[in-house]
Amino acid sequence: MGARKKNRRLMGTRKRRAREIGDRRASVSAAGRGSLPGMPKVPAGSEQVAAWAGRRGLMYQPSPDESWFREWEPFDTMAPPTLYLNACTLSLQSGQTTVVEPWYADEDGTPLERTVFAFVTHPGIRYKASARGGEHFLTRVAFLESRPPPEIKVGDELWDSHVKTFAWTEEEGRRAFHRRIRRLLAGWGFTGHLELRRGGLALHYAGLVPVPRDYDRMLLIVRDLVSTAIHYP
Repeated sequence: MGARKKNRRLMGTRKRRAREIGDRRASVSAAGRGSLPGMPKVPAGSEQVAAWAGRRGLMYQPSPDESWFREWEPFDTMAPPTLYLNACTLSLQSGQTTVVEPWYADEDGTPLERTVFAFVTHPGIRYKASARGGEHFLTRVAFLESRPPPEIKVGDELWDSHVKTFAWTEEEGRRAFHRRIRRLLAGWGFTGHLELRRGGLALHYAGLVPVPRDYDRMLLIVRDLVSTAIHYP
């Protein structure tokens, strides 16, 4: 009897949790409303993303080759996802931008949150440093594989009070997150994770979810971000 009562309580808790998740993520899309009963070959809302990519002339890969994404890992500030899904790539003469959904659950599981990442390659990005605004479900908290750079201050009171910056040296951190890029991000009220690398960047912009509107918005964000980042003082 005790075991049956415990199981009933556990099932009730799971049902309440599922309803809460559904309420929070209702904006994902009509097809992807609420929690998924189990991940299909691609997640809910993928058809809309594929159609959007086709209209924009982007290369769309529902289940992309993950080796390219894994080369960006380990991240300084973000935990690695289980999978990368629904990759949409814009190729330019200067490099490429790929917007993709990171899947933070088992392959047959349901993530509590869904979001998008952007990966950008550009030869004009010359310094390595990372920044995190706020605390998020994908923030890296375990460091078993590699030690991240230490937290540093860039000497900007407003920035240092709202954003944590990580770099191997204070000089490189200040060069990577120079005045222009700090001003841009502050103007956006940025929260999320931004990792600058020599030759590229990885971005999680909090609040964006895997729907065409936010894929489009992410492309605009990284366009302005890269344009600003490469204009060093």
